[in-house]
Amino acid sequence: MKKKKKKEKAKPRKQSLGVNLKERIFNYYIKETEESTKSYNKFLTNKSNLDNVDFYLFQTIENKEKIRDMLFELAYFYDTNFIGNKDFIHIPNISTIVDNTVNHPIVLATKKDELGNECILGATTIKIENNNSISNNPYFPTKNENILSITGILSNMNATFSDGNKIRGIGKQLFKTAIKGAYQINKNENIRLICEIDCRNKNSLYSISNAVRELNNEGTKTQLEIVGYYEELDKKGKSTAAPTFVLEVDLCGDKDINHQEKFFKFNDYRKYNDELNEGLLEAIKNNTKEYRRFINTKEDKIIVYHRIKAIDALNVTVNSDNTIKGNERVPVLQSLSVEYV
Repeated sequence: MKKKKKKEKAKPRKQSLGVNLKERIFNYYIKETEESTKSYNKFLTNKSNLDNVDFYLFQTIENKEKIRDMLFELAYFYDTNFIGNKDFIHIPNISTIVDNTVNHPIVLATKKDELGNECILGATTIKIENNNSISNNPYFPTKNENILSITGILSNMNATFSDGNKIRGIGKQLFKTAIKGAYQINKNENIRLICEIDCRNKNSLYSISNAVRELNNEGTKTQLEIVGYYEELDKKGKSTAAPTFVLEVDLCGDKDINHQEKFFKFNDYRKYNDELNEGLLEAIKNNTKEYRRFINTKEDKIIVYHRIKAIDALNVTVNSDNTIKGNERVPVLQSLSVEYV
């Protein structure tokens, strides 16, 4: 009798971020933005062409004049639409946006106004990286891993439909698009998806948390974890920014994490002294368990990344007190204006 052939072992998935994988990532997100357009507009009460919201990649724009116009529109959108705490988002300039259009998927949410002009309702850039050294990205030290990062996510909170009702849920839908795209990619490639959020930025934390909850209810099973945080120091060791949480979306949804409820209460220590960032850091240290610490430098800053025992972000509550006030940014392009209808 012939011996039965042994089953071939499954080949390991490729780890290197080659040109082909980068191209496939873009293609996954092109498809996912099409799905987002369908799913978001499905629940709109007014389904006229005027009020339909479109989700698409910036890179799919073919008209050269429109590419130029949208570059400036996007720069303007970021500059004028966020006037909150400066630490909550890094506002990209034209140069950064141009660089991102070459290297990373940029997801846009837009709608047309009564004159047929396209207005940006929201945007995010999904950065792609695979580092050959643990120090290449001191904010999330990894080596030889394919990392996708949800960055620069912003929506216009004052935008309305033609009937005057506010356009809601754009930020959450952008998070869902970023996560679903990575979820599909991870079926065939080894991908990790992360997002950095200022420790006090509860609105962004709750937005991505709600996105994960909805995806789970829809059958896309994932987990959202706080896996670490980083701090920025000057050369003298003094903190120069508030600590930032690093969240990871477990695309398989099966990691063993601590589901215990966590409450981060950040007190405004400026009432007593100027050590606001140190106080924020102390509150995080008292509520997390550190596994490993990475210390690297970037330009003139020292970056300390703390890897912690993963926390279920869906069970995290943040009370920021008055710690977010007093650091508001002022738009640079004040002479320009964009009308949202």
